[in-house]
Amino acid sequence: MRRIEKRRGEIVKRDEENRTIMERRLLLRWYELALDRATCFGCGLCADNCPREAIKYLPAEFKGIKAVSRPSIDFEPEKCVLCGECVSICPMDALKMRIEQAERVPVIEANVFAVSTKKRW
Repeated sequence: MRRIEKRRGEIVKRDEENRTIMERRLLLRWYELALDRATCFGCGLCADNCPREAIKYLPAEFKGIKAVSRPSIDFEPEKCVLCGECVSICPMDALKMRIEQAERVPVIEANVFAVSTKKRW
């Protein structure tokens, strides 16, 4: 098993069975952004609205006319600031954010709301 070196304050991404987790541990605070891949249907709204372009949209793969994989998203931890914009826009509630064990969304607490700037369809 490979040990991952991390520094305090660095955002670390890890994949579990059906979840992707972005985690940031500070001295007195702990942030976690979790994506439930079973609930996410890959609409891409989170990727379109991410202010740092930290979410990549991965379109469905096809072999002929048969879909091999469904659309999905992936995070780039070096770009993400854990603002929670993606959590506030997700129509399926597939993204959850926790700060110090409590479910919270910083952009909603600051009264900032997403405005779509890109068109996917």
